[in-house]
Amino acid sequence: MIEQKISFQSDGLKLDGAFFTDAQNNDPKLPIVIVCSGFTGQKNIHPERYARAFTPKGFTVFGFDYRGFGESEGIRERVILEEQVRDIASAVAIVRQRADSEGRKVVLAGWGMAGGLILDAYRLCEGQVDALVSMNGFFDAVRVQKALRGEHGWKAFKQFMAEERLRLAEGGEPRGIDPFDIYPLDPVSREYVFSELVKAPGYGVTSSFDFADSLISFNPEAQLDARFSSVPLLIAHGAENDLHPVTEPKSLYAAYPGPKELFLLAGGGHTEWMLDENPLFIEFSGHVAQWIKTSV
Repeated sequence: MIEQKISFQSDGLKLDGAFFTDAQNNDPKLPIVIVCSGFTGQKNIHPERYARAFTPKGFTVFGFDYRGFGESEGIRERVILEEQVRDIASAVAIVRQRADSEGRKVVLAGWGMAGGLILDAYRLCEGQVDALVSMNGFFDAVRVQKALRGEHGWKAFKQFMAEERLRLAEGGEPRGIDPFDIYPLDPVSREYVFSELVKAPGYGVTSSFDFADSLISFNPEAQLDARFSSVPLLIAHGAENDLHPVTEPKSLYAAYPGPKELFLLAGGGHTEWMLDENPLFIEFSGHVAQWIKTSV
């Protein structure tokens, strides 16, 4: 796989990106696929994993690091979803320029949390993206929090937020918070994060109260409107996903106003199968690649 590193700007910050191609199989008629990471994700994890899966099929893939991650500029260990949406839109602008010069289309794909971020980003760059792929995402943060925490856990989390907001309002110093206290993991996903993702150089993050506010406000499903009516969407999701319940893709499918397809991966949870040689990942990535080839 050939990597062509580039940098681009988002809100005045220099972000690190790269185009990936295959030396033996590069089809200039296929769309360029932008693959966006999920929460605490880095370019060298899932974007490059999808690049390794897609480039042998002829695709050009673009991956990048959000501000504050990898070699991108920005405050370290800061995740604000609205900022990541703008980073995605900036990446789209750079890729669209290359695609136009080559007479190609652009597909915007998001993994995990980015499965919803790409919907918000599309509202900023309508007309620059020819298709969307939402993979294992969620689309109403409060709905998912309630599903993961249960009634009592959700009440306790709201109480924590109220107490922390008061502490800060009274002049208390901001403090680091375990990101998975804000964005709780199911047991299988936790095992994958702490056995596989931590192996990636630079992986890790300490969250803040700002992230909690940003997350709880995240509801891309409620922002769907006529702008989406002509852009096709593939919703691809693990059928046994305990982190982002399967009710999430089904709800998005019902609400989405444009051309759409729902693919549920039998036997797939959220992320434990995200390994290059895992048969579930091969099936999942193969379905996404085929949909792009036939639908875009």
